[in-house]
Amino acid sequence: MFKKIMIASDGSETSMRAAELAVELARLSEGSITVIYVVDIHRLASLPGYTSFPSISGRLMELMLKESEQATAEVGEMAWDAGVPFRRIVAEGEPSDEILKGAYESGSDLLVVGRIGRSGLEKIMLGSVAEKVVRHSKVPVLIVPALSRWQNRLQN
Repeated sequence: MFKKIMIASDGSETSMRAAELAVELARLSEGSITVIYVVDIHRLASLPGYTSFPSISGRLMELMLKESEQATAEVGEMAWDAGVPFRRIVAEGEPSDEILKGAYESGSDLLVVGRIGRSGLEKIMLGSVAEKVVRHSKVPVLIVPALSRWQNRLQN
């Protein structure tokens, strides 16, 4: 069974659904959870004005780090409530690379990643981060889909 489970979180509803599943798997297998949040500095750097105005870049980085704390704390609360050992990693870089690196360095034996819901032609794709992780991971990857519009309506 899976003893060291890594969850990639971006704070989205889908990643929180993935975290719920991962925490339950860890509880059932008496394993542990590592949550990783990656600040995508490459995407930030491509924003207009990011490099020209240091106050903007500093503020955006501050907001991203605050978001990372909130997202990882929420997973930590889930783990605490389930009695599952928990640790967090906040990394900066390209998300799929940092997730794979984090899984390798932490000795994870399962990666859990949420998949963003898409429509039309994009439906056949997993999403760039999830797809890269699946293609390059040396450990099993569990992809948790987003709720469909239909499922959202049923829940509300």
